[in-house]
Amino acid sequence: MTRPFCEPRILEMPLEKHAEIAVDGGLWLIGERLAQRCLTNYGFVPDPRYAYKPRHRETAIIALCQMGEELRHEIFVAGFMKLPNNGAQGTVRRLLVTHTEMLHEALRIAWDRRLGSMIDVSKPPAPAEIERLHKVISSR
Repeated sequence: MTRPFCEPRILEMPLEKHAEIAVDGGLWLIGERLAQRCLTNYGFVPDPRYAYKPRHRETAIIALCQMGEELRHEIFVAGFMKLPNNGAQGTVRRLLVTHTEMLHEALRIAWDRRLGSMIDVSKPPAPAEIERLHKVISSR
């Protein structure tokens, strides 16, 4: 029996990394759906060329914010599964069966981090934030 020159191996990633990639996949999936809305009669196939730079990113974030957590997590997982094959889809399938709550918690954390890294201009800043900004500016 001959052995292959190189044996394929799946590198394990921390659960948090899977969740981050799933959030990115969900943003890509929603962005593609928005970009292709005129093509709904022909079926929906997300364009992998935009997997790493999603179209309509801001609108996709707003849409995901308006959804319930369960649907949002389903979209994250679906986006992860639709990403170009990265060898980790099988791991996420297993996590969905064996460690569902742990995966959902990681998705919650990754989504909250993603939203936390964005500046929220939808509501006015709190007085304490304004005061802190004044102190920073006046110290210069």
